[in-house]
Amino acid sequence: MKFPVIFLLLISLAGCGTDKSPSEQNKTAGNTPAPVQIAFLADIHLHDFFAAAKDLDASELPLIADTPISGDSSQGAQTPVLMRSMQAQLNSTRLFNENYFVFRAALDEIAAKGIKLVALPGDFSDDGQPANVRALADILSEYTGKYGMRFFAITGNHDPVRPFSRAGGKKDFLHCSGKEVAVMSPDHPDCLNKSAWQCSNALREWGYADIMESLKSQGFSPSSQDVLYETPFGTADVSKRGWRWCDTGSGSEESNTGEKSNPNEENGESCIFMPDASYLVEPVEGLWLLAIDANVYTPKGKVSSLEFNGSGNAGYNALVDYKPELIDWIAGVVKRAEEQNKRLIAFSHFPMADFYDNTRKQLAELFGDNGMQLKRMPSAPTTQILSDLGLRLHMAGHMHLYDIAQPEDTGGLVNVQVPSLAAYQPGYSVVTLNNDGSAQVDTIIQQQVARFDTLFPVYAKEWQYRKQAGLINWDNTILDAPDYLRFTDAHLKEVVRQRYVGREWPKPLATFIQSQTVGDALEMLVCGNVRRVTDEGLLTMPAITLANDYYRIRNAGQFADLGGREVVYERLSDASLHCELPEAAPVQSQQVRHFVELLSDVAVSRDVTSITVKGV
Repeated sequence: MKFPVIFLLLISLAGCGTDKSPSEQNKTAGNTPAPVQIAFLADIHLHDFFAAAKDLDASELPLIADTPISGDSSQGAQTPVLMRSMQAQLNSTRLFNENYFVFRAALDEIAAKGIKLVALPGDFSDDGQPANVRALADILSEYTGKYGMRFFAITGNHDPVRPFSRAGGKKDFLHCSGKEVAVMSPDHPDCLNKSAWQCSNALREWGYADIMESLKSQGFSPSSQDVLYETPFGTADVSKRGWRWCDTGSGSEESNTGEKSNPNEENGESCIFMPDASYLVEPVEGLWLLAIDANVYTPKGKVSSLEFNGSGNAGYNALVDYKPELIDWIAGVVKRAEEQNKRLIAFSHFPMADFYDNTRKQLAELFGDNGMQLKRMPSAPTTQILSDLGLRLHMAGHMHLYDIAQPEDTGGLVNVQVPSLAAYQPGYSVVTLNNDGSAQVDTIIQQQVARFDTLFPVYAKEWQYRKQAGLINWDNTILDAPDYLRFTDAHLKEVVRQRYVGREWPKPLATFIQSQTVGDALEMLVCGNVRRVTDEGLLTMPAITLANDYYRIRNAGQFADLGGREVVYERLSDASLHCELPEAAPVQSQQVRHFVELLSDVAVSRDVTSITVKGV
């Protein structure tokens, strides 16, 4: 299969904008330049449960004592909501509902810091649904109006889920009784056969065209405020931004000649137009933000079938093969940034480097090549290709964790995994461009979120319903969480119990972790030395504590709150304490030992909370 494309010359779309003055953020009293700051909010996954409910029969929807927008009381005291079940979000790497509250809390905090530039590295919506994309646009416009903030979004694998609009919906929304119900778009099979509880066009899964049109003021189109705006295609016209992918033949066609998804026959080739949302913007004098659309929707068979895989596991490993012209464009941007003395920051949804602190081999040996989402890991050659482009700082999302890939591990590139607001530990990153040519990257944990517990009474009904119906149930102590930070910790623990250990870990290891103690696990590595490592209090704790702590460290680095246990895990790296397992040791014992070693390694290499990057 071949995807011929001809790369077009770059065209500046805002050349007349060079006489604009820098933003107020870049000036202090006396016209002394102040460091420019850019906030990065990744994986917001906004689901606006108010907006999603608007077109539905609300008679059997849950009601909450709240209003959709702060200060707007027009909805009254009891507002219907279309929200996902707690059971659903406790089997996901992210929350679905509370995102609405934490997103606003983060924006309020960023506004209070006086930061005017905000980038969104993909997955800004739940699944690109009209209700959620429009809600996002409204919220961002609100903060632009109030605080003069500007937003720059780039696409993720959830927005769009597929390159072209399609049927959507979920089967785990909550009925007022607490049961799960299906609400789908009218073109979904469950609506066509009338098995869905309700149907709404607000839950379709939009493709590129609709998403980019709805968010054109949030980076997908040029603004009069921009000093510079350009795309790889020499145009800002959404219908002409993309690549020509063909099934067969060797003819060369322009990369942006197609304006629709329908396959067409040209010179014996069956071809389609694959959209690409990438752009370069100079929002203030001297700063270049490079928004890379790293989505790659690989075809299921022939491209002319218009059936594509999701982009979640593709990332840059696929991009270097499917979008070589995009790589060429990035290289050109880097070169011009150097020539013109611009400060260049790249951002996209997908990681450009290792995000597991060089434990990939251990993870593959213990969990398999496809375990622990290792398919999403960029290969070393891929990272080298990206580093060789000359990029020095890339802000990414996708993995719902915080990580920093240092330049010594990547060939010069620093890849920062911005944490999700919807997972442990929730946060965002801020890049400060210092006057000495360096960039300071700080990550801020979102500890307090007003109204985060608004939906708890509805969840309580769900728990009661599941209990009475004899369904698999969740630990309702999560509803005792006193703040949002501890709510995300409780969420993580339930995901570990139900999904990771419960379904994804190798059975021998999972069985041990579910039934034994921490002391039993440590014995597999240090044998009779366990009391030289820690005290009885930790040794008698359930072994699943180790699993919880592994994911806490993996997700949050030095931000993880382990109650001091990290010191014990670091101590386990002392080889003089280790013992040898018998050659005939059971598989379970070997797996437990390997896991304890893994836990110790990630504890020792926990990511720092900030980094200074030179040459940005």
